[in-house]
Amino acid sequence: MKRALAPMLRVAVCALLCASCRARESAVPAGAPTRAPFAVPAPVSANAKRYPLKGVITAVNPQKSEITVAHEEVPGVLAAGTTSLPARDDPKVIGLLRPGDRIEARLVVDGDARFVDEILTKGFVPTPPAGGPPASASPASGASVLPEPNRGIGVGDTVPDFALVDQTGQTVRLSQFRGRPVAVTFAYTRCPVATACPMTMTKFAKIDAGMGRRNIGELLSITVDPVNDTPAVLRDFATRIGADPKRWKFLTGDPKAVARAAESFGVLYYPDRGQIVHSQVVAVVDPAGKLATIYFGEMWDPETVLRDLEKARNG
Repeated sequence: MKRALAPMLRVAVCALLCASCRARESAVPAGAPTRAPFAVPAPVSANAKRYPLKGVITAVNPQKSEITVAHEEVPGVLAAGTTSLPARDDPKVIGLLRPGDRIEARLVVDGDARFVDEILTKGFVPTPPAGGPPASASPASGASVLPEPNRGIGVGDTVPDFALVDQTGQTVRLSQFRGRPVAVTFAYTRCPVATACPMTMTKFAKIDAGMGRRNIGELLSITVDPVNDTPAVLRDFATRIGADPKRWKFLTGDPKAVARAAESFGVLYYPDRGQIVHSQVVAVVDPAGKLATIYFGEMWDPETVLRDLEKARNG
């Protein structure tokens, strides 16, 4: 019986893992293109060379397992530019990639053959049309004030100070938490994607409970929808999920101030068909105001962040 169940369990685990591999605010459209079954790639020779590749996807062809990337220079191999490359990765991962994804990958050069594998998404770069924001962004929404790409700081750098307003209407500055570590994330109250903001808030609630027992820091949740997420809306939301206002503050404010705070953490967002597409980030700022750790996407757990907070507090 145990042998008969083992394949079924492996299939179930694989299905669960594949269902949660993306950190995006928009689901794959029902009419998204499909591709042929993943073909086993030719073996790589012993002389193949491997290089880190960083860039932003400009096009995806899932039928050919190919992506086009506006990439940085790969010294001695590729000048900075835009290149189409075969992608040898899980077809489910390739099918979830979209233009605008910032990626880090491995470029493999094997004789005349070049391809990428080990593709990791590192946020989303909105690409509005020339002359203005995306067509779905109405000027009245305030969403035309967007974070700028490539402004995120690195681990060990001081996080630029910001002043926003919490759910009680009080001005909150990041600098006021000097001497204590802070965990920061970005979300919005109207998010309809269960694996995005609602999941982040659930995990932060677990961190909040753990912090109550250990007294090791503060939590900041910054909205990416400052026009709709007013202090009153955030106060109601915080009450509904049982957030302790002494430890966990929900921040909003002028759209420009929110955008500047977001871009410091490498967070990008833009409105699309009534939703806010945004990158998911959880960061820990140490007592000196420096970025201690940062996680992109949803593959992080509350206990890890609690340990990061405790480590940051203890120096």
